[in-house]
Parts: sequence; structure tokens; C-alpha cells
Amino acid sequence: MDTLYPKGPTDIPSELTQPSPTYKQRAWLAGVSLAGFVLIYLFLAGWFVATAWRLIEDAIVSGGGNFANWLVGGGSAFLAIFMLKALFFIQRGENKDLLELKAADQPRLFEFLNRLADEAGAPRPAHVYLSAKVNAAVFYDLSILNLLFPSRKNLEIGLPLVNVLNLSELKAVLAHEFGHFAQRSMAIGSWVYIAQQIANQIIHRRDALDKFLAGISRTDPRIAWIGWLLSLIVWSIRSLMDSLLRLVVLAQRSLSRQMEFHADLVAVSLTGSDEIVNALHKLQAADDAWARTLSFANSQLGRGRKVHDLYAVQSRIIETMARILDDPDYGATPTLGQKERVFKTGFAQPPQMWSTHPASSDREDNAKRTYISARRDERSASLLFENLPAVKAALAKQAFGAMEGEFASAEETLDALDEHYRLQQYDARYRGAFIGRPLTRHVSKADELYSARVDVSTLPQAVNKLYPPVLATDLAKLRDLDEEYACLKALHDKRYEARGKRLVFRGREISRRELPQVMTQVRQEADVLRERVLEHDRRCRSLHLTAARQLGQGWPEYLSGLINTLHFAEHSEADLRDAQGMLGNVYAVVTADGKVSKKELKRLIAAANELHGVLFNLYETRATVHLDQTLLDRLKVDSWDAMLGELKLPEAGNENISDWLNVIDGWVNAAAGACSALSSACLEQLLRSENQIAEALQQPETASPAPAASIVPGDYPIRLIGSERERQTKLGWWDRLKIADGPVFAGIRLLGAGAIVGAVLGFSGSASQESDISVFNGLNQPVQVTLGDQHFMVAPYGSYNLAVRLDDKTELLAQTRTGQEIERFHPDLQGHSRHYVYNVAGASPLIEWTAAYGNATEVPPRKLGAPRWLAAGADVYFTEPPANISTKSGGGTRKVLSGAPANADPQAVLKQLDDETERQRVAATHVQWDAPDTPQISRWQALSH
Repeated sequence: MDTLYPKGPTDIPSELTQPSPTYKQRAWLAGVSLAGFVLIYLFLAGWFVATAWRLIEDAIVSGGGNFANWLVGGGSAFLAIFMLKALFFIQRGENKDLLELKAADQPRLFEFLNRLADEAGAPRPAHVYLSAKVNAAVFYDLSILNLLFPSRKNLEIGLPLVNVLNLSELKAVLAHEFGHFAQRSMAIGSWVYIAQQIANQIIHRRDALDKFLAGISRTDPRIAWIGWLLSLIVWSIRSLMDSLLRLVVLAQRSLSRQMEFHADLVAVSLTGSDEIVNALHKLQAADDAWARTLSFANSQLGRGRKVHDLYAVQSRIIETMARILDDPDYGATPTLGQKERVFKTGFAQPPQMWSTHPASSDREDNAKRTYISARRDERSASLLFENLPAVKAALAKQAFGAMEGEFASAEETLDALDEHYRLQQYDARYRGAFIGRPLTRHVSKADELYSARVDVSTLPQAVNKLYPPVLATDLAKLRDLDEEYACLKALHDKRYEARGKRLVFRGREISRRELPQVMTQVRQEADVLRERVLEHDRRCRSLHLTAARQLGQGWPEYLSGLINTLHFAEHSEADLRDAQGMLGNVYAVVTADGKVSKKELKRLIAAANELHGVLFNLYETRATVHLDQTLLDRLKVDSWDAMLGELKLPEAGNENISDWLNVIDGWVNAAAGACSALSSACLEQLLRSENQIAEALQQPETASPAPAASIVPGDYPIRLIGSERERQTKLGWWDRLKIADGPVFAGIRLLGAGAIVGAVLGFSGSASQESDISVFNGLNQPVQVTLGDQHFMVAPYGSYNLAVRLDDKTELLAQTRTGQEIERFHPDLQGHSRHYVYNVAGASPLIEWTAAYGNATEVPPRKLGAPRWLAAGADVYFTEPPANISTKSGGGTRKVLSGAPANADPQAVLKQLDDETERQRVAATHVQWDAPDTPQISRWQALSH
């Protein structure tokens, strides 16, 4: 390992890898915001659990007849389940496409990793996986338990990344990951991730509970209102949790960027300032080359051949692209001085508040702020792997599954790849003029691709002087200007933000008010340069067409046929892709809030059928496209008709829109891919034909007849650059409110949702906490009653009704007007849903009788004795029942509870009591507490002996 492990730098400043004050601040902010989110979540969940338990228990204790208790308690139980179901999840690390490596099979790699982890002061990974990605990462399994117990971290190493790095660069990349392993604040990231999973279960997941609500909401309005109300509450909870989660995520991502900076400094301390930056630089080319590798491999599979070595193909593509782009640093270690920078610092960038990683230029500044030099080990990082061919084969099987076809040899694979990149359009003499830019999209007719006049006398010399070096400069400058304009427009539209606190463009600070003027200036500069490039294109086409006319033998027609076909293919593909993009835009808009209204569905179907119409027209004209034999040979097809096939996709409608959307991209991609292949074949054949004509121009006698020209329809869709279908860039105000798009709508939704949730908490908190009480004073003097926080006076033989909060600690106190205590006790409660009666001092017999109306049968009265406290179930308390009632059955009853009437004869009162002991108690109570000057006091005294 001493021979494979690159030596690190010496004299590292002790404070280099210490967490910065900004890091610590962001960690505290993320921790506090996360704690706030968790506390609010647990409070809401606990509140609904407690409310459901209280109300349902009270309803059961009270005899189960209180509908309001069951309704509010059931709703609270529903909301409790809705909140708590999110806790029951386990998020497994994404390792299904990964190949786990074992120390016994890869001892060199594990010794390297263990030594690096120890040197970084980080724990060793629980598992090490190999992936088919241009990436290295930390991941872990997560569940709710990881809020209390940390999850051990796994390390992912991408083999396509290893393939392009040297040992020093791989050490830097892995040191960066071990820097994350060592960060205690990594736990905050995992906690935030758990909180996100919980919130996502609440906010975005639609399950049986949502179906239940939807079902209730579609029933009879007398029941549906329950579903509507619960749906509103659920929306409010989701909106509130979503708003709170956004604040948590903002804080965590701000911390994440600081963690990236810190992990980079760990890499700098172990490998120097350059290696992590060089690795970032190589990542761009490696990623692009890997995408091209997979595309090439798929094309080979289509021909029944499996690529021998994907990683050899990736390396060859990087070498080839460096040659095509004439960039020796492409995918290679940059050759720069200590003070030079690999990454350019732009004047604008996407908003960083939602980014988890800083910009590469910022990471480079951070790594080189204190420059640390170190020796570089240029050997390939793949030296760390033993039996690499077997590892590659095992990873391919794990990541891509079993693939049909015969393996091509290494020589056959690279020959096929080189044949692809030997296309004429990649030739360096063209200065990149045909890479990444359409040739015909700026004109409506192919004839516009030619200049009006050509000097025939200087034709041979003019043809030989095409594609001068200045063309490459113009193309590069044009790309820069277009990029500048795009950044300025993004700034103007507030999709980008200026770097730093000031907007500095081309060395001059400008204000936002100056943006339109600066954009116009840049657009004018780009237009001048673009016109120069396009004029060069027209000159190239015109010179070769003029030369073809001199040669004759069908060459002018053949060249025109190629240009016409290229124009047809590029515009057809552009129109198809534009309609596809338009459908994607409409789909994103109508589904932004998670629901699609009838109006939105109609709009979606209209966009879908517009795309279907474009596709249908392309297929309808396929029989009128006749490609010349050179194009058919290059495309390896018998005809354009055979290449496209038959369109079997019907139009979209209400019944099939879901299935239609699932398959449309496959149809569009196939048709657009055919147009793209035709464009590439046309361009290649055009350039080769132009070269052939240029050579024949020197020796006309060697010219051979041209093939028969291609024929395309005279009428087909034209999609000029800049004439794309207009997209909706902003949602309507209602959708923006529902998804909290922008700070204003986010604030409004937060206030609205918070108000609704607060009202629900207030209502559910007070629901059934108050019990209905009817107080009857059977004494012949006023009585002052104190019950809980209520104080009131009850007249002699009068009653008083109230609602009051009762619990086991509630005390009832009855006093005379002068403050003399009559009695004091704690009422016996049988739930908050009962109607309680307080018969002061038990001084009056109580009678429950029934008032009958119409054809209803009278019910004999029932004596209840003279209790001082009881739970009753009457309709009318201590007042006369209504004179009549409204009923559909022709009759009805009302249950009435009555006490002794005012100034009733004591003897008649006591006859309502069957128990002699109770009669004596009632009489004695009246003697003690009735006013001395009452007419009946002497009778009560006589009856009490």
C-alpha cells in the first residue's frame, strides 16, 4: 500500500479543517428549525390523539348517545391517524443497482480506504458499493428510529469516475466523502431527511384515508359536509407542515453547502489544493462521455452486439472529444499555474438558497484560499482494484441486468466507436461549425441557405479557403454571447441572482434598471456575429452548389435534395419536440396543485392532441419522402416509410388520457430519433459530397454521375428558432396560493392554513369540555351558587341554566344571600356529555313527566326523589313545555323535568317522596334554610318532627 497510497502534503495549518463560524451558525440554525418542526408535528399529533381519546371516552361513559362527541372525536381520531401514519416508514438506501465489495475480494482497495478514513479521522464505512455512475457518495438506511440511534454510513464509488481519475484525484474525492463521515452535523442532515420523509408522507402521499374522504364528500350533502370539512382541515395541516418543512430544508441546505466546503478542506489537507478541483473538472467530461458510452452501447445492442468494455469506450470518447473540440484539457488534468483558476466565475447564477452544493468556482476558491501544494500521483486509480475485468462484468450484470447478444472484441468495439466519430462533421478542419447547432432552423425555405451571388472566376480558390481559423473564434464568441444573454434574461426574470451583493458585468457594476439596455446590447452583438457565421454557411453552400453546376451530371439536384431533406428533418424534429415540450408544460401546470379540474383536463387533452396531430402529419407524409440510396445506406434502412413504421396511437380523450400519457413519449422519441438520424445522415452526406465536388473541381474529368436526388414533401411544418409555442411560465393565482409559489403566496397560505389549524385546535380543545347544568332552587330564599368559574344567583323556586367546564376537582358551593354556606361538594361526573341537574340542598322532589301532543300516548310521571345532583335526560328543564310542536307523524312527546312549585303546600311536596327518611331530610332542610318569615315555615317545622 505504501507504493499505491499517494503521499499527502506537509505543514498543514492546524485551523484549516476546523469548522468555520459560518458552519457552526448554519448547524445551529438547521438544528433549531428541525427541532421546531418536530415539536409542532408531535404537538399536533398528540393533540388530536388526546382529543379523540377524551371525546370518545366521554361519549362512552355518558352512555354513547352524544352525537357531537362521536362526530368531533371521530374526526380527531381520523386526523390523529393521518398524522401518525407518517411515522411508520423505513427508507432503504438506494443500493439495488450497486455491487457490494468485500475486503476479502478487494484487499488493496479496502486497505486504501481504511488508511484514508483513519487519516481523515473518520469512521470506516459499514459497506462499500460500486456503481455504474460518475459519482462518489455517502448513503444510509433510515427509519424513525434513527432520530434516536445513528445509522451507519455506506460508501458508494462510481467505477466510471474511477476510470477517469488518477490515484491523487481519487484520494481527494474519497477524502471529501470521509470528510462527510467525520462531520457530526451529518446527523442533522439525516434528521432533516427523516423529517422530509415524514412530511412527504403527510403532504404528498395519497392513500386510503384520502380515498375515504373523497368517498364521503361525494355522498348525500347531509353527510358530505363532514368530508368537506375534514378535507379542508387536512389541506390546512398539509399546507402548514409543507411551509414549516420548507424553512427546515432551507436551513439544512445552507448547512449542506458549508459541509461541502468543509469536506473539501479535509480533502485539501490530505491531497493538496489542486486534486479535488482537478477531479471536479474531470467530472464534467466523464459524465458527458459516460452518457455517450451508454448511448453507443445501446445502439450496439440494437445490432445484436454487446460492448466489450464500457470503460475503454468512455476513455476513447474523452480522447476523441478532446480532439474534436481542440481542447487538450478536456477530461484531463488541467495544466495551470498556482494562481490560475480552472472554473470561471460568472456574473450570475441560479439562486443558491435551494442548492445543496456550492458552485464549482466557489469550491475552487475555498480549496485554494490557503494554497496547499502536494506531489501528484498520475497513475490510474483503477490500480486499486484486483481482477478488474471480473469486477466490471459483475457490475454490468448488477446495474444493467442480463443483455442479449454476442460480445464484440475490444478491437471490434473500438473500431465501431471510431467509425461513429470518423464522421465528416467531426473533422477538425470545420472548426466545430457542425457540432451542436442546426444548419437550417433559421430559414423557412431551403433556398434561403444560399447566397445571391458567387464569383465563378475564383471558385476553386474560394472553395479551398473555406473554414478559416477565425470561424472557430466566431463560434466560441457567439456561444459566450448567447450564454451572457441567457444569464442576463434570467436575472431580468428573477430566475437567477447576481454573484455577491453587486451585479458586475464585463467589469462594470450595473443596476437592475439597466438590464434591458444591456440585454439589447448583448443581443445586437450576438446578432452581428451570428449573421457573420450564417453568411459563412451560405457561402459554403453556394460555392459548392455553383461548383456542382459546373460539373453537371446530376450534382446540383443531388446537393439540393440533401439540403431539402436536411431542412425537412430538422424542422420536423423541432416541431415534434416543441409540441412535446408544450404538452409537458401544460401537464406541469394543470397538475401543479395535485388536482386536475374538468377545465384543466380539457386543456391537457387539447395539448395532447396537438402533439398527436404533429405526429400524425409526420407519419402521413412518410410515403412521399424518397431518400436517395446514399442516405438509405448510411441509415441502414430500405425506406423512410419502413424506418418510421405505422402510427397506431389513437387521439387522447377523457377515457384514455392516463394510459395515453404513459406511452406518448415512446412514440415521440422514436419519431424524433428517426428525424435526428436522418438529419445526421444528411449532414454527413452533404459534407462528403461537397468534398467530392471540391476535389472534382480540380480534375473535372474524374467526376462521376451523382446519385438520384432525394425528394421530400413541398409542404411540412416549419419551426424557426425563436418561434416555439408559447409556454405558461407562471401559474394562476389560485394554483400559486395552493402550492405557495413565491414568498407572497407562501405567506398568505401559511397564514390561512395556520388560522384554520388554530381554529380546529381551539374548537376541538373546547369541544365537550363544558357540561350543560340546570340548577333548581327549591328553597324559599335566594341562593348564591358558585360552580367552577361561574357565579350566579337563583331565585326561590327558580332555575338557572348554564354551560361550564367540569372536572374531578371542580367544587360546587351554595350560599345564602348573606354568605352563609349551605353546602359545598365536588360533583360526581359521568362524562362531559351528560346534562346535569343541581337540586340545591336536595330541597325539592323532582318529577319526570311527559307532555303528549296530537295522537301521542301519554306516559305516567316518574318520581326521581330529592337528589341534590343527578345526570338527567329530559327535553325541558324546570319550565313549561311548548304549547305545540311540529311533527310529521301526527303526534309527539317532550320529556319534562319539574321541581316543587312556588309556595306549594309542604304536605303535598313531601307526598312526592316515597322514603320516610328522605321526607324528614327535606323538611329539615326547609326549616334550616327557608327564610324565617315565609308562610310555610311553621308547617315545615311541624312536619320535620
